[in-house]
Amino acid sequence: MEPTDRSDTAPDTVSRLLDFLRRYSRERLDSRRMDERRAFPTSLIPDLAAQGLFGLQIPQEHQGLGLSNSDALRVVTQLGAIDANLFILLGVHNTLGIPPIKYFAKDHVKQAVLPQVAQGRALITSAISEPGAGSNVRAVQARAQRLADGSYVINGNKQWISLGADATYVNVFARLTDENGQDQGITGFLVDRSTPGFIGGPEVLTLGLKAVPQNSLEFEDLRVPADAMLGKEGKGLHAAKEAFMRGRVTLAAGGLGAMMRSLELAERFARRRQVATGNLAENGRIHQILAESVAATQAVEALVRHIGVRMDSGEKVPEELFFAAKISGCELMWKVIDRSVQMLGARGYVDTNVLGQFFRDYRLLRIFEGSTEAITVYLGMQMLASPQRVLSVLDEFDASPQIQELAAGVAKLASSRTANVQSQHVLASVVGELTCWTILAGLTSQYQYRSDMNQYTAAWVEQKLADRLRTAEQGTPFVELPTVDAIAPAPQHVRPAQP
Repeated sequence: MEPTDRSDTAPDTVSRLLDFLRRYSRERLDSRRMDERRAFPTSLIPDLAAQGLFGLQIPQEHQGLGLSNSDALRVVTQLGAIDANLFILLGVHNTLGIPPIKYFAKDHVKQAVLPQVAQGRALITSAISEPGAGSNVRAVQARAQRLADGSYVINGNKQWISLGADATYVNVFARLTDENGQDQGITGFLVDRSTPGFIGGPEVLTLGLKAVPQNSLEFEDLRVPADAMLGKEGKGLHAAKEAFMRGRVTLAAGGLGAMMRSLELAERFARRRQVATGNLAENGRIHQILAESVAATQAVEALVRHIGVRMDSGEKVPEELFFAAKISGCELMWKVIDRSVQMLGARGYVDTNVLGQFFRDYRLLRIFEGSTEAITVYLGMQMLASPQRVLSVLDEFDASPQIQELAAGVAKLASSRTANVQSQHVLASVVGELTCWTILAGLTSQYQYRSDMNQYTAAWVEQKLADRLRTAEQGTPFVELPTVDAIAPAPQHVRPAQP
């Protein structure tokens, strides 16, 4: 990632934001009502904008707060602990919407747009996903044609665009052709929603995150000027990657907040609850579940904080860390939330319970910014192409000889031969997951002497890596699969009756 953020903002700015959010969530925010009405209250955006929350990392010269990456991630974590809708609203705006403008727009465009979005007078998002292009950005089919006068005409469809119909500005990524019809590659454009040809589609009725609209968008001969282009022609993937990578660590940071809040509620319940064996928290199995959940939370926190510090340092952050944040952060988050619901028993399954709403809302994080399965396979394929990259991810950390040995085992596994493409995908998925555990093991081992809990976390992560590697080495994931045709037909007794 080329651009970095440095902040001279006083620490009390972040403390002020965190204090405001905690107070606001107690006194003004009604998550249940937002969920029922599938909308934010009209006062929400002005209230948040007054605190600068729509311009977390926009430079102060453009009326933003100019926070560092580390400070912005702290704010995001607090948002995640409060409400998923609030977190996604500000996360999409600050992470997917603003960076392509901040780093790739023309200077006069920045001057005009950034103050508006920093003050919350305009929302901004990015439109990348399409009916046939989700995690695979290169499959984008929306078309932009360069005209003789230097302007561009965009045609195509987008789907699953957070804030798509509500945002004033949308960063649209389309495949560009020149005046002669020659493909010039994917290119990004800043589009004003009021431009003729911009058609906002209906909202998708999602299971959770009901206050944040997910829309389809349609572009019909939508014409934008030359200075709407983000970066250079054919280089739109740079801007898209900037948004995606930041989005992945942002999802992990918001998920971290959800983990912390869920554990707080689960532990409080367990300490008060009496069961046949006595106090629930003192039950050995429940004690183990809580300890493992805290370990998972500490591991994700360490990774999020590490990425923030590295981004602020100006050094290039290996992309493996961003993928690990998305994969491990969102998967471990889901397990902690699920276990917290389970620990509360029937109370956890009540829809008005905070954990019940978390269960619905945060499920989507395992899909946002690339589904776990897709990006785990992608990460694994990178390792299969160069197995020694598994070892290089530990260059970030002062890893113990035991972890180095486990990483060598993962690299050896990545060098395995597979019988066919399907087996290669399975192997890539396993190696991708193991790469994430390798990163977490190297990172948490650095903090193991800070406390007993940190020591437990490091040991737990290392054991997870060792267990998963042992299972993979024994060949369990590579049993021969039935053909796709064999899987497809539904059993006769479950087929719906024909009319």
